[in-house]
Amino acid sequence: MRNTVQRDLVYKVVCDSSDHPAAETVYMRARAVMPNISLGTVYRNLKLLVALGKVREIPLASGGSRFDKTVIAHAHFRCRVCGEVTDAEVSAIDALAAELKSCSGFEAESTEVMFTGICAKCRAKEKKAV
Repeated sequence: MRNTVQRDLVYKVVCDSSDHPAAETVYMRARAVMPNISLGTVYRNLKLLVALGKVREIPLASGGSRFDKTVIAHAHFRCRVCGEVTDAEVSAIDALAAELKSCSGFEAESTEVMFTGICAKCRAKEKKAV
């Protein structure tokens, strides 16, 4: 499969992002560079990049997905107030996978860990409001 200019741009947008963007955000950022790119093209290329293992899709319980340049197993934190998704530095993921295998025989091929709560910025705003 050959790379296209549009796919390269979508991949670059995700790789240059530190905020785990939604597809619509990827579209807006890509459109700033390539005004004629369509939202459908962005969705198709994100789906393909996920299938190729170049980008990680983070499905959200509220619906929709975010996209991450880091494809190795790691946890995420989603703020229930502002919706921001960030990487959560949790070193126990590999240990949990090993325990799962030793206890049940299951071998995890992928891991999705999502913590949900209130981020430090939103917590500080709530404290100021009280």
